[in-house]
Amino acid sequence: MPNPVSKVTVHPPPGRPSWGGQGNLPLIYLGWGRRDFAKNPLPVHYDRGTNYFILVSGEIVLSVGNEQKVVQGPNAILIDSDCRFGITQKRRETVSILVWVWKDRPQLPELEITEGASRTLDLRDSSLDALKELHSRCRKEIAVSDSALPFTLNALRQLVEVEILRATRTAAATGDLRWELAHSWMMNNLSIHTPVPALCDYLGMSPSALHRFFRSQAGLSPGAYFRNLKWQEARRLVENEGWQVKAAAYHLGYRHPNDLSRALLAHR
Repeated sequence: MPNPVSKVTVHPPPGRPSWGGQGNLPLIYLGWGRRDFAKNPLPVHYDRGTNYFILVSGEIVLSVGNEQKVVQGPNAILIDSDCRFGITQKRRETVSILVWVWKDRPQLPELEITEGASRTLDLRDSSLDALKELHSRCRKEIAVSDSALPFTLNALRQLVEVEILRATRTAAATGDLRWELAHSWMMNNLSIHTPVPALCDYLGMSPSALHRFFRSQAGLSPGAYFRNLKWQEARRLVENEGWQVKAAAYHLGYRHPNDLSRALLAHR
């Protein structure tokens, strides 16, 4: 492990927005806005805490030890406090950044950093608004600076980590997770008469977006998929569990037992 003789959080040139913490706060530093690391490089150093460096846009050169790596935004760079690093650029141009420096290492196991190392994580463009909002909330909490500040900063840090993790997932993986949520919700609410508005609210999707989502995942509309689940559960209850058709119909929200009888006959 490197011997960090001196650790320091390097602040940007005058006029660039940043904040440096004091006392026992879990947050050491915040940086945001535009930077030109070709004109004002971040010198190679050990930081006092763990860097969560979000490259919103642009391209930088990250130096870690004796190695250099070109990083293009959007990207999250997680840097351990025992990692000697610096940042520059190949050419003069401004990049957009969000930076948190926390005293402790990442709390989510999925964001774990090897001691004395760094990680780069490609982000989706659609995730940046959430990270920008969380950075803004951190700055607002600091402006309040009341006795609850350490607790609110720790809570915001957890949200920051969750958003970084979400932002690294592919659209396909995100769709798979949302599909699991949609299917599970339907299975737990088979007695509802109008499931689409409630499911839209649950998933935070518009009716048109929900329709496209179900078409892409199942080849059916949300209503048709829901009706299929309902009769499949009804058939399981009647044929495997020995329920009477009338009891199964009322349990699953059918208005009349005959409606279930017709559905079962139609799918024989």
